[in-house]
Amino acid sequence: MAPVIRFAAFKYKPGTTDAQKRQSLDGLIKLYEENARMVNHGPIGGRNNNPEGFDKGFDVVFTVEFKSKELRDEFIPDAKHVAYKMSIMDIVEDVIVYDFEKGDYGY
Repeated sequence: MAPVIRFAAFKYKPGTTDAQKRQSLDGLIKLYEENARMVNHGPIGGRNNNPEGFDKGFDVVFTVEFKSKELRDEFIPDAKHVAYKMSIMDIVEDVIVYDFEKGDYGY
């Protein structure tokens, strides 16, 4: 079973306070701590500091490495995961979630 890497990025709505952003990130960290049996590491992330201007306005990015596709698939409908997603929808304007297996470039 190959690990699955999750890349995710959040773009907060205008007017979102730093306290709200911190609370959403604290919730994210807690979510993965509570599901530690499913992941090899994560979340690892932060704010963009690249000067090239290709950030598309996203505020924060993180990665998580699931131990397997099966565990990722178990995580997606998990009640805690669903509750977390619902808890941030009022402050998140856009989100990207992209999962991939290491080394699978599709060729």
